[in-house]
Amino acid sequence: MSSLADIQARFAAGVLSGSESPLADLADDGRQRARFEVYRNNTHASILEVLADAFPTVQTLLGERLFTRLGTAFIRNAPSRSNHLLDYGADLAGFIAVSEPLADRPWLADVARLDWARNAAYAAADAVPVDPAVLQGLTPEALMELRLALLPSAAVIASDWPVHAIWMNAAAVATDGVQPRREQVLVARPGMQVETLPLHVAEHALLATLDAGGSLGEAALAAQEADPSFDLMTSFAGHLSGGLFTARVP
Repeated sequence: MSSLADIQARFAAGVLSGSESPLADLADDGRQRARFEVYRNNTHASILEVLADAFPTVQTLLGERLFTRLGTAFIRNAPSRSNHLLDYGADLAGFIAVSEPLADRPWLADVARLDWARNAAYAAADAVPVDPAVLQGLTPEALMELRLALLPSAAVIASDWPVHAIWMNAAAVATDGVQPRREQVLVARPGMQVETLPLHVAEHALLATLDAGGSLGEAALAAQEADPSFDLMTSFAGHLSGGLFTARVP
């Protein structure tokens, strides 16, 4: 006799995969197949709606019909492992990257990363930003040794494709018209609104190094290596006053 856990696992797999295997576990009055199909269709529709909300740019680029096909394949191959439905979709960019039908859109996975970063930023934890006045009393040596964290909502993205431009103009993008061009993007929610900002290559090096745990001195060196003419202090001061940084927890 199957345990309740086994029956539940088969039922969940049947709902997500399209298999009818759980029907044998159910008492059937002649209408169970139809009821199960309604339940499965409603479940898929709900999850597809979640994915569409999380990836609006990807949906615009693909169109509703192709996005539904992508979402359905993703649901069947990568079912949710979280009890929070809004967490679902974090792996879609990776799924797109290895999808043969989407191989003619090599930039789409990075666009999905940007969409997901924006989606995740809305639900990210709040944090107290660093007060710029606190840094004014530090010696230059102490300032260079400082390690700052980016806000929990922040993500820095680097792509070989113009992902920010695509995000800005998704409705006008032609599949065969996207040419390689490296772009860097910052996504963050310092206040109530999620911001999506293009970054200079040196600016990305600065923020990515800090985000990885590097000191301000190490981040400054990375930025200077990326572009010796980069105005480090102006960039850092702008992000500091904008509330991007918080104290790094040891």
